[in-house]
Amino acid sequence: MKQHYKNLLLDLDGTLINSGNFLLHIEFIARILPLMKRHRGWRAVWDGLKESQSVLKIPSKEKTNQERLIDAFEKHLQLSHEDASIEIFQSIMKVFPKLKSHFGKIDGAAKFVDWAKNHYTLTLATNPVWPIELVHMRMIWGGINPEHFRSVTTSDRMHACKPTIQYYQELLAQEKFEPGDCLLIGNERKMDLPATKAGIAVFLIRPDAKVMTCIQKPTEKVAGAWRGNYAQLKKMLSA
Repeated sequence: MKQHYKNLLLDLDGTLINSGNFLLHIEFIARILPLMKRHRGWRAVWDGLKESQSVLKIPSKEKTNQERLIDAFEKHLQLSHEDASIEIFQSIMKVFPKLKSHFGKIDGAAKFVDWAKNHYTLTLATNPVWPIELVHMRMIWGGINPEHFRSVTTSDRMHACKPTIQYYQELLAQEKFEPGDCLLIGNERKMDLPATKAGIAVFLIRPDAKVMTCIQKPTEKVAGAWRGNYAQLKKMLSA
């Protein structure tokens, strides 16, 4: 199975690094509410968090994800756009370093990236809801060197989130990639397989996989998709 990819698009959470579970979200909310409630109370902060999650489910033609997040808190905290932006950034930068224990390494991920950087253009195709500072912080916690990646899909540049096809189409347009030249490496069917509808082949990482399997045969409408561990992925790319 000879492949001719030029660009690898790598997901972050669950693919390159372990990113905790439901407890991570609980602790994040428990820490962010007290920091931001001084403006209009904890309920206003909670409503801002809920609206920010809701608006990002729908792509925007005009505003980046970051701008829409700021809009949500500007509305509920009754701050200026600039003050809301500062409040959000300062608060998450105080909270996130305290969440380090929820993150960790995934077997084979760092070794694969170290090999792949010499053969492909690497783009970090993470779900774009965070600024670059937090993305790099999490990468380092998981043993991944940010310098190996040419670019990152952060909240300030993207107008859509996974699993919408618009996210993948915008990534291709911004990077000037042809879909057939790209392989997306992810870990979730729901979030990553939609890339095949944009013409991007997908490989879902399963660290404990015994064999590599094809989970979606390529057709005229969708690209192919496979599942396996990092050693099997490297073997496929090296064939």
